Formats: sequence, C-alpha cells, structure tokens
Amino acid sequence: MLVKQLLTGGGNYEKSLKQRRWAAIGMLCVGLVGFVCYFLLVPDSGLSDYAQGFYLGAASGISFGALVLLVRTQYLLTHPQAQRKARIEETDERKMQIARTAAQAAGAFTFFASAAALFVVLPLSMAAFRTLMATMILYCFIFVAANAWLSKKL
Repeated sequence: MLVKQLLTGGGNYEKSLKQRRWAAIGMLCVGLVGFVCYFLLVPDSGLSDYAQGFYLGAASGISFGALVLLVRTQYLLTHPQAQRKARIEETDERKMQIARTAAQAAGAFTFFASAAALFVVLPLSMAAFRTLMATMILYCFIFVAANAWLSKKL
C-alpha cells in the first residue's frame, strides 16, 4: 500500500509498475541481507534469542512481502487487461481519499500513543525513552518538511 502511494510514476501507471518492480527488488535485497546476517553473523554473536529471532523473522517477512509485490507487479506488466482493471481501481477517487484519511488517522494515533508511551518508558529504560523521543521528533520534522514541500508543489 505504501509503495503504491509513494511510487506514482508521475501519473503514468506503467511507469509506476516499473518503479514498484524495482522497489520490490530492492526490498528483496534487504531481506536477503537479513538472511545472510542471520546465517553468517548471528550464530557466533552472543545475541539474545529474541534478537536472533528478529533477524530471521524480519528477513522472512521482508522477503515474502517483496516476492508478493514482485510477482503481482510482473503479472500486471505482462497482462494488459489486469493492468487496466488495477489502474482503474487504484485511481478511484473514493479509494484514494479513504487511503489518505486512514494514513492521517494512523499517523495521529501513532504519534499520540508514542507520547503516552514516553511516560511509561522513562522510568524503565532511558534508551527506549530516547528512541521514542527521537522518533517523535523525526515525525514532526518530516511533517514540517513535507508540508513546506507540498505547499510549494501543489
């Protein structure tokens, strides 16, 4: 979903699909790096079981998602009727508005949940507190930068 929103191809649907294919290949490379790290670096690292599981789980999830995106994108590139149907569905104004509203709601909820979590995490772990705080500051910075950029572009 996020890939669809970010890679629009400048309004050219076929170009968007080609960009998605490259994004899927990039994601697959990230997943493969995770597998390489899991098999070559993690066994002798002394990491906790949780951290070792993270490598395997994240690499598996990213790789699987990338493969699904790659197969679907390749299918759409090679089947014009399916591509036409998908383009009509993806450019539907109602669905686009729903996706934008859902993204806004998710962003607001995540931000305020992080703010509430700061109060819980502070006495437990300063590293977790700093990570949450940095994430919230980054979110604010990206919001301001995107707002400035979009106000000039649109």
